[in-house]
Amino acid sequence: MKRVLIYTNQFKDPNGKITKRVSDFFKSKGVAYDVLISDKKRTEDLDAEIDHPGYDCILVLGGDGTVLQAAREAWKLDVPIVGVNLGRLGFLTEIEPDKLEDSLNRIYMGDFLTQKRMMLRGEIVRKNGEVFNGRSLNDIVITRYGGMNMINLPVYINGQFLHEYKGDGIIITTPTGSSGYNLSAGGPIVEHNAEVMVLTSICSHSLNRASLILSSNDCIEVRVPEDGMWAERQIEFSFDGQVRTLLQKGDVIRIRKSEKSTEFIILNNLSFLENLHNKMGDE
Repeated sequence: MKRVLIYTNQFKDPNGKITKRVSDFFKSKGVAYDVLISDKKRTEDLDAEIDHPGYDCILVLGGDGTVLQAAREAWKLDVPIVGVNLGRLGFLTEIEPDKLEDSLNRIYMGDFLTQKRMMLRGEIVRKNGEVFNGRSLNDIVITRYGGMNMINLPVYINGQFLHEYKGDGIIITTPTGSSGYNLSAGGPIVEHNAEVMVLTSICSHSLNRASLILSSNDCIEVRVPEDGMWAERQIEFSFDGQVRTLLQKGDVIRIRKSEKSTEFIILNNLSFLENLHNKMGDE
């Protein structure tokens, strides 16, 4: 290991103690490192912001939200990610602070496995062409904005009409994100290595509220109404609940599997079910 990027959430590590422990460790091993502070206002991918000579890994200091942000911003770098849990649940993090140095030493020695997780690519298309695109590790959500009125979202799969979802909106999630908002909305938990997408309605105004599990090769298309009563409702589009944008009448949202995946460094031997129980099981 020659160089690492330390991606730190200053609100989770306000006095910089954990960041210093990490940087001191790599300094003692002769490993070069750069420190980058997470910034919710950042709009560019990391490859456009940093002058990187090539990193062996990205060490994320924060909670699950910080890991999601780092994965979304670093998707072009093709660098494995490992998280240090400075949050609450830490479902996406691998290292606890009380085992920090031991875990860093294992990473330095190459004593770990890696696991790839699929991402989503979402794009907004208007009459004059594509106006926005991005990647998501957890989910893409299309939901009402502002008022309490429900919205209507016609959904097509591979060009074929599926259903008009009436309610608060819909969630399209990866297996990684299935244990997040999707679960809260009544959707299924999917094993993280699976290659599928899950479509789940939010507060559906329908007797049929079943989630739909789709192939990772499918293309989901959501069309924003451009006339009539439904066109007056404001609709929001978000990546991982962090990057948000308001949609316009007639917008078409296309969601599919991203051409890039996120690679995680794995240090423990827990199975998916064991980890699920430890993180989310009832006490």
